[in-house]
Amino acid sequence: MQAQSADPIEPQMIPIAAGKFLLGSPSSQEGHQADEGPQVAVTIPAFRISRFEVTVGQYRAFVEASSYAPDTPCLVMGENGRWFHDPDATWENPGFEQSDDHPVVCVSWSDARAYAAWLSERTEGTVIRLPSEAEWEYVAKAGGNSPYWWGEDEDRFCAFTNGADATAQALYPEWERAGNCDDGFAYTAPVGTYGKRNAFGAEDLIGNVWEWTADCYTDTHSDAPRDGVAVELPDCEKRVLRGGAWDFGPFYLRTAYRGAWDGSQAFSNLGFRVAADKRP
Repeated sequence: MQAQSADPIEPQMIPIAAGKFLLGSPSSQEGHQADEGPQVAVTIPAFRISRFEVTVGQYRAFVEASSYAPDTPCLVMGENGRWFHDPDATWENPGFEQSDDHPVVCVSWSDARAYAAWLSERTEGTVIRLPSEAEWEYVAKAGGNSPYWWGEDEDRFCAFTNGADATAQALYPEWERAGNCDDGFAYTAPVGTYGKRNAFGAEDLIGNVWEWTADCYTDTHSDAPRDGVAVELPDCEKRVLRGGAWDFGPFYLRTAYRGAWDGSQAFSNLGFRVAADKRP
């Protein structure tokens, strides 16, 4: 597996054509969760999204150029395979080795938004932001309807992405959620490692790290905006995470699976990618 190099400063943005899709999963899908329904038709306007997750190197460029000082407490994986707050953990020190081509982790929702705002200032004529949950799933499904973007077989995930595998289970034997394959990484992999673009040209949407989206979490799609914009609520307790991560097995790598967490916190399996629109 050969990683594709990411731009050290700015994410590579790819165009996503407008279209309509079904947000969520049918109740008949194996693994379907209640908050993945009901399926609703959503129309997505054209926009752009970063091909990969934002990398350590790209985030470092932001921190150094802007003097941004994130002080987010980060949860990291302990030797027992459980999460704990490490006061010394940061995006530069998430508890495992990373290079500049790895996806940045240990960033809160606000940290991710601050990066997007900084990048917007550098990009004339373009607004950089977090993708909405609907936009994210539209890109992840890339016109398909199968549980996984590569098809129906959950045990094929190691050829396409980085999830909980044999390498991870060797470190954490109690992880019954690990899949029946080996993707070669216990923690994060450099972006583009697997070289598998979906039909829209995006990579690493599934696995590697969870990704923040712009939305407030709700436990149903019933009231999801039909135009693809993010869900915003006056009292937003949790933000939506999508995509699964290096410590999650195939059950969580379905394109419709949803996560949610307090936007003020961060994990060493949680990063983000950005979306872009032309300025009005």
